[in-house]
Amino acid sequence: MLTPKLLAGLAVLTLASPNLVRAQDQPLEVQIVDALNKAFGVHPGFRANHAKGVVVEGSFRASPDAPALSKAKLFDGNSIPVTVRFSDSTGIPNLPDGSDLANPHGMAIKFHLPDGSDVDMVTNSLKFFPVSNGAEFRDLFLAIAASPPDAPKPTKLEQFVASHPAVAAASATAATPNSFADEEYHGIDAFVFVNKAGERQAIRYLIVPEHIAHLDAADAANGRRTS
Repeated sequence: MLTPKLLAGLAVLTLASPNLVRAQDQPLEVQIVDALNKAFGVHPGFRANHAKGVVVEGSFRASPDAPALSKAKLFDGNSIPVTVRFSDSTGIPNLPDGSDLANPHGMAIKFHLPDGSDVDMVTNSLKFFPVSNGAEFRDLFLAIAASPPDAPKPTKLEQFVASHPAVAAASATAATPNSFADEEYHGIDAFVFVNKAGERQAIRYLIVPEHIAHLDAADAANGRRTS
């Protein structure tokens, strides 16, 4: 029972502990990471999502047509060093690459510009994102965390999916690739390019390999690649 004395004590504790912040009062970015950790567990030293990955280095050179769309230094035709990270979904660092949970796979590119600044491109293998904003992304993973196998039906996740049909539709576009190099990756956000004439063009990044190859469920589960 909350007596006046106990209430007074709680008030004193709150005033004396300014660092005690309610979860819902945290910045949305922090809430999202906390939701991911609830869904996948906390793994010190690893990201909360796309924890397992491989990093490669290379270079990027825009096509001669690129400056017609954008005046950005990235597209001026010079060779730009890049760092690329391919990754599996979830915050589980030892997840098998062929697991269903590893979908969607990700490809993140960091372009290292001559002036020392960086430009990031974040893509994954979903053809479109399952939710439209950060708050819904947080709520999706809170629903996943609250829906263990023994959860009563309908689970929190089932209820969320029922009220957000894009979740199931987006998930249906992902499949296990034969390799990271045999997958198509789609930009998560849209951007507006501006060329030297001031003309504006909305774009969304799409990374398409020379060859796209996906595994069937049996081969993916057994870690078998096609030729």
